[in-house]
Amino acid sequence: MPVSFRSSVNKLARLLASTALCAAALGTAHAATLTVYGAMGYDQHVAQAFTQATGIPVNLIHLSTGPLLARVQAESRNPQWDVLWLDGNQAMQTFAAQGLLQCGWTPGVRYTALGQQLVPPSRCWQPVGVTYAGVILYNPKAIAPADWPKTWNDLAKPALRGKVGMDNPAISGPTYPLVAGLLQHLGDAPGKAFFARLKANGLKVFPTNSVTLRALQYGQIDAAVVQSSAAIGFLHEMPGLRIATPAPATVLPSDLAIGKQVSGPLEQQAQRFVQWVLSPAGQAAMQQGDANADSNYLPLVEGVAPLPSLKQLGTVQPLVIDPAVWGPKEPQVIDWFTAHIAR
Repeated sequence: MPVSFRSSVNKLARLLASTALCAAALGTAHAATLTVYGAMGYDQHVAQAFTQATGIPVNLIHLSTGPLLARVQAESRNPQWDVLWLDGNQAMQTFAAQGLLQCGWTPGVRYTALGQQLVPPSRCWQPVGVTYAGVILYNPKAIAPADWPKTWNDLAKPALRGKVGMDNPAISGPTYPLVAGLLQHLGDAPGKAFFARLKANGLKVFPTNSVTLRALQYGQIDAAVVQSSAAIGFLHEMPGLRIATPAPATVLPSDLAIGKQVSGPLEQQAQRFVQWVLSPAGQAAMQQGDANADSNYLPLVEGVAPLPSLKQLGTVQPLVIDPAVWGPKEPQVIDWFTAHIAR
């Protein structure tokens, strides 16, 4: 074989080999792209920081909690997500019972005592941080000091008739744990009687935190029961408002879960995402991503300090509810609330 011909063949072989390697690399990169379904205000910032730190691309689908839960349920026979991130372990319990979550894996994390309490025995999801399902954000200029709400029962005072608002648990995912927590704390019948007193006192039920807070801003109500992170964030817009944290305050964990269908290299990348979120770098990204809402959370990883904004909650008496108990009860509780309180 002439030298020039042999050289041409060798060059062609090297070119084909190089092309094959590039194609393989592209295929691997595509296969390793994580699809994350998130309902957290900081999830976009975290996803970008994760990609920058690891080179692993993330396809983030961001929705509010209610629509996200509906989408996961609608896709239950053919999940299109790899990692799920949302507030509320009751929903995670439901998805685990349906066989949608990968269970048994534990990241290498030094959790705080509260974090350890929130790790499920099944290891089907991982707690990431905590907000509180309900605090009271009120306008002290519109309410006489003697009637400033400090306890849950204060919301039923005649002075607040028609001036209290809250979210609808049928629409706002974080609100169901609030209702469940008060039912657990007070007892089923007394808890339902409490909400009935609020309704008799003119309780206004709005779809979500943002709508409830706007009603407070424009004077439709003088006291809003909303998620703690939303209340803290709204003080940036209206610093004259005040926060009361009635006892007990239902703990609302944000949780990460990996889909049961995820396997192979993609499973490793999903686990790496969870591990990274629970690292100091991941926690920093969470705290930087949504200062007006979800970044105002209580970390569950040892050595990670909360933002100074959490001091505005004052003394908190946390209440942890069991997702194994309250997850299955969610449909009936929401049906009751819709029929007797929201209407």
